[in-house]
Amino acid sequence: MPIYKYFGAAAKYHGKPLFHILSNLKEFGKGRIISRAGFKDEKPSFYRVLFAQPLMDSKSEEGRVIVEKVRNGVKYTKPVDLSNIAPLPDFILIPRTQEEEFCKWSELREYSPEKDIVVEPKYYTMPPLLRLLMEREMSKRGEDLSEDKFLLPHFKTFQRKDCDVLEDGRVEKYQETVTRCEGTASYSYADQVSKEYSYGVLTPEGADTVLKRLPEEEPFPKPEVGMRLTKIPWSDMEKRNREEARTS
Repeated sequence: MPIYKYFGAAAKYHGKPLFHILSNLKEFGKGRIISRAGFKDEKPSFYRVLFAQPLMDSKSEEGRVIVEKVRNGVKYTKPVDLSNIAPLPDFILIPRTQEEEFCKWSELREYSPEKDIVVEPKYYTMPPLLRLLMEREMSKRGEDLSEDKFLLPHFKTFQRKDCDVLEDGRVEKYQETVTRCEGTASYSYADQVSKEYSYGVLTPEGADTVLKRLPEEEPFPKPEVGMRLTKIPWSDMEKRNREEARTS
C-alpha cells in the first residue's frame, strides 16, 4: 500500500469560487442559498443571492454579487456586496431540497441595534509601571494625583465592527455592529492565574511551598557565545586579579 506524506500548511478553504457556482445556475443563481465552508456557527449562516453579474474574466472568478446575509441566525437589514471575496474558493451551494433544513427560517430573527451590540470597557486602568512613571512626573510638576487622570479612554480608540478581515487580507464589509462602552477594566491578568499559585489566596506560610516548586538556578551561568573562557581562582584572594586560561 503506498504511503502518502503531505507537506505544507493545511488548506484554509474547502469550497469553490462563487462565480464557478453561479455561472452554472439559471439567472446566475438569483434566489439560491450560498454558504461558506468557513462558517462553523451553531446557528444558520448563509447568503441569499439577489443579483449577480460576472465580469467574464479569463478565470471566471470576478464579478459583482449582491446578497442578503444571515450570520449566526441574524438577518441583516442591508444587502451585502461580495465582490471582494467572490474569488475565494470557499463557497458551497445548498441544494433546494435541503434549504429548509439548512436555513431554519423559523429560528431567524431581524437585526436589532438593541440586541446585536458589543459591550467593551469605556476606560482601562494604566499598567503599574506606566502609572508609577506618571505619578513621578506629575509630582515633579505639582499636579493633583486624582484617579481619573490614570484612566486610558478606550471609547476613543475602539475599532468599528463593520467588516471581517479574511485569511488572505480580503475584507468583507457588512452592516456595523454597534459598540457600547461602559465600565472600567484592568490590564491585570491575576484572574487567569490558578488559585493554587495565586499569592492573594495563599497564606504567607503557603507562599513558601510555591517557591519550593520553582526550578533551582545554577550558582554561575554556563559559558555563552561571546564569553571569555578564563577563570578566576576565587579561593585565593591574593591572586584574584590573575586570570588563568581554561584547560577544558
